[in-house]
Amino acid sequence: MREHRIGFILSLPRSGSTYVQRVLSGSPDVATVPEPWLLPALLGIRSGDSPLAEFGYDHMRAGLSDLLGRSAIGNVLWDRAVAGMTREVYGFFTETGQIFIDKTPRNAAFAPDIMRAFPQAPILIVWRNPLAIVASINRTWGGGTWKAYFYHYDLYLGLKTLRRTARAHAADPRVRCVRYEDLIARPETHWPAIFSHFGALYTPDSVATPPLLSGVMGDALQPASVSQTASRNWETAFGNPLRRAWARRYLDWIGPDDLAFMGYDGTALVDALRRHGDSHWTDIARIGLAPLYHWFEPYALRTKRGRTGETRFARR
Repeated sequence: MREHRIGFILSLPRSGSTYVQRVLSGSPDVATVPEPWLLPALLGIRSGDSPLAEFGYDHMRAGLSDLLGRSAIGNVLWDRAVAGMTREVYGFFTETGQIFIDKTPRNAAFAPDIMRAFPQAPILIVWRNPLAIVASINRTWGGGTWKAYFYHYDLYLGLKTLRRTARAHAADPRVRCVRYEDLIARPETHWPAIFSHFGALYTPDSVATPPLLSGVMGDALQPASVSQTASRNWETAFGNPLRRAWARRYLDWIGPDDLAFMGYDGTALVDALRRHGDSHWTDIARIGLAPLYHWFEPYALRTKRGRTGETRFARR
């Protein structure tokens, strides 16, 4: 049976990965859909907080661990099973000679597992200025109000896992890193190599005018083009002392070494923040009470009190 090729775009939400995916989708050698969200479900079965479900996750994990533990290569068997199912599913949407590129933001938190389960897969890690990511989250999903607290999982665990994976595989030819800002500033320098990384025909027209992608998931805002001016709008997104203090704490948490590894200077980012810009009266609650929100949320999701039947509740 033909084994389907799979590649991955790994990034945080609002990092420009949808733009990257759209550009690559213009190649006849690429098959993709906005965000399949298959691997977080498969790889999250054996680790992480136990979500509320129609069965006991603790029992399921104990039973699965017992099963796999009966073989010296139990973990390898599981990785093969995950990879096999993924190839089988994605293969239905892939023509002969194409590579299916999976772009799901939450995959960042499972980067080491993906590297292990798909040892031949080309991987593109897209970095973006962390404060620009937060600004985009607040403006896109919060309408200008503070929404970053809702994406704590991605901003912290997702970024930490992605940084560690990128460092561990810095010399690995399977892994290529690129800054979103560089793609915008110097497209002719970076795009040919990115297409080549995925074994896809370079299509300059899709760089100039990225094709639209339709689907339930993914970025609903798909501009016809991007500009360097738009990439600097983040500077006005921290328009009060509370937001700027949060920005400094977040950059301190990342640390100067990791920021430099990603291609950014924390001091320069802080200095670029404007004193007048986005601000909202709810900031004091949304920022100040965020730790309480994240303390209570896992408890609520593990109990029947957290059961609402709405799909919007997930680990944040």
